[in-house]
Formats: sequence, structure tokens, C-alpha cells
Amino acid sequence: MPLCPDVAAPVRTWPRAALLLGAVLPLGVLLGFAGPAAADAGPTVGIAAAPAKQGQPDGRSRFSLLVQPGQKVGDELLVLNAGSTDQRLHVYATDAFDTADGAFALLDGSATPAGAGTWVRFDAGARDTVLTLAAGAQALVPFTVTVPATATPGDHAAGVVVSVASSAGQVTVDRRLATRLYVRVRGTVQPSLTVRSVTAAQPVGGDPFSAPTTITAVVANTGDVALTARATANLRTWFGRPVGTAGSRDVAELLPGATRTLTFDVGRVARAGYLEPQLTLVPVADADAYGFALPPVVGRGTSVAVPWLLLGVALAASAGLGVVVLRRRRAAVLEATPGSAGVAEPQEAARETAAVKPTPTPQTAAGGRS
Repeated sequence: MPLCPDVAAPVRTWPRAALLLGAVLPLGVLLGFAGPAAADAGPTVGIAAAPAKQGQPDGRSRFSLLVQPGQKVGDELLVLNAGSTDQRLHVYATDAFDTADGAFALLDGSATPAGAGTWVRFDAGARDTVLTLAAGAQALVPFTVTVPATATPGDHAAGVVVSVASSAGQVTVDRRLATRLYVRVRGTVQPSLTVRSVTAAQPVGGDPFSAPTTITAVVANTGDVALTARATANLRTWFGRPVGTAGSRDVAELLPGATRTLTFDVGRVARAGYLEPQLTLVPVADADAYGFALPPVVGRGTSVAVPWLLLGVALAASAGLGVVVLRRRRAAVLEATPGSAGVAEPQEAARETAAVKPTPTPQTAAGGRS
């Protein structure tokens, strides 16, 4: 299907999800609208794009295709030059991934896709297409998605990117906008969320009896279906006694293979020395594509929360008591040992007695002179 010629009339209605002004995107291309670069009197650069049917946006915020292995399907992207000057637009597809904070992102333009991004073809089977639009003009960009016969069942994520380069002084700015593309391959799927680790932590200093406590969990999508979840974190101590809860919150979508670190603030918890954090996940699959419910996933861990200040005081007191006891024992040993001060050895006492014994006076023999 050839590209439609440029249409001078602007698009009247665009999905709200496609309007995000001033999106200058770095390595990962996030969803949105790359609108005017500045609100000054000079030329502005902006683009908009949305899924379409018959030349008009059809209300979709993303492409979601449910296909069989080996199947080929077609779809359309409507592109608008929302700037004030003519623009040369580069349209292509690439693979998607999750960022560490849970955002949906795409590979950088210089990176080579290896997944669903390689399944997309434009006019004449090309991997990309280039078109020039006058200010306010729009064009319909058809494309096809050919699923390999060896594609595994489950969700394969990509994005269709519209890129426009403009000069800002001596710097070239590449403004990019992407629309999500989910290719869901039919077959037996294995949806799975896994809690890889759960830990609890308290700061070392501060109040010796209680401290602010956090629970940190690492969650991974080890299955083949993109999943969101409802997460609940709580904390127990000795003998399973509850000591705190962080409540519940939603977890943004995890693509297959993605890993996410979640942190929960529990509040002040007694420094009991032993903590048992627990995370409960209720996974949720896209109801439009999958009609099944998933059981909760529970992860538990153990953490040592040592009351360091109290432990230091106890060690210092024990050391002081040990010094006192040691000194007393040494004093007792000295008193009981011969030769110690105040106790004379028997031989020395005998010598002292012999030294003071009086010398006997010679006696006159009988009959001698007196």
C-alpha cells in the first residue's frame, strides 16, 4: 500500500495520550508528542502521531495485535507536522524495554533491534521510511508486521518511532516520538511474576529503641506475558508478631524479562533485632488480550536489625564490669600468695629470729678463781 500524499488540512482531533509538548528524548524513547521546541517568535518544531484507520485517528493509544505464528498483519500510523516549518520525518520501528523506574522505553536510534522491532516493514518492504511534511500537514504511514513462524507465544513489545532532526546553534537536536506496539502471539503462555528478594533495613544512628524502617523488594517478570500488579508489603518480628505495614500500591507494567526494584516505607518500628519482611503481589494481565486471573505471589525474607546503640552500651558496660572483676581477682590472688606484702616467708622469719638471739656468757670452771 503506497504512502498517501500530504494533506494540507491539519488533523482536527488527536488522542490526548499523543500530546506531550517539548519531548526531547535521550537513549530510551518514551511515549508522547514532540511538540514545539519553544514558544518564542522563531520557527517551531513539533510532531504528533497516533494509530489510525481510513486516514483518521481511531482513538487507540497503542497498537495491540493478536496474531498467530507466521501471520502477517497491517496497520496505519497518522503523522502530523505540528511545527511552523517544513519538516523531514524519519519513521522506523525498534524494540521496547522497561527502564529501572518502570517507564516504557525504546532502544536508541543507533541501536539495532533484535526482537519485534525487526518484524515491522514499511512501503516496499523497507525497514524505515522518510517523508517531508509542510507545517500543519499530515500523512498516513501504513506498515506491516510479519510474525516469524518460530515466534514464541506471549507478548513481544516494540514501538513505531517518528524522528525529526533540527539545528539549535551548532547542535543537532533529534526529537523523537513513539507509539507502543504490542504483538501478542497466540499459543500456550506462561505468565509469571517472581519475588527475587525482600529485605528490611533500619538506620544505624538515632533513637536506640525504634527507627524508620524500609522494605526493599526485587520483582521480575519471568514469564512471557506483560503484567501489572497490586503490591502489599508488611513486616513481622519474633514469633510472627506484626510490627508494621506499608499498605498497597500499583506496580507499573513489567514486560517479559523485566526486573523492578520496589521500596516501601513502613514507618517507625522497634529495634527488635530480627525482622521478617513480606511482599504480596497480585499479578494482572491485559483483560483485552487474556481472560485469565492469576494467583497471588508471596515473597518473604529475614533481616537482622541490630540496635547498635544499645548493643554498644551493653558492650561498654560489660567491659567495665569485666575490668572490676579482674582487678578484684588479682587482689585476692596477691593476698593469698606467699611473699606478697604483709606476709613473711618462714625462712626469712627464722633468719630474723637468729639474728637477734643473745650470745651465751662463758661459765667459770669449778674450783677456779672467781
